[in-house]
Amino acid sequence: MEEKKKKKTMDGMALRTYLRSLPVCESSEMAKRLADECKVPIYTFNNWRSGWVRIPELAKDKIEEVAGVKIFERE
Repeated sequence: MEEKKKKKTMDGMALRTYLRSLPVCESSEMAKRLADECKVPIYTFNNWRSGWVRIPELAKDKIEEVAGVKIFERE
């Protein structure tokens, strides 16, 4: 159980780090685009970013595909 919590938090932190690496004007647009591409509401995307809920593996794949960079650590 503790391992799942840690993974959820680490994935959220990785997503936040990526979005913070973008220029301010692009960060919110990229967040909206990623939410649209993952077919989730923006509040769900924000929950992923904050680490409150787990990011599904398929969504991680889509996020990395759209962003064009490796964001998440995979085992």
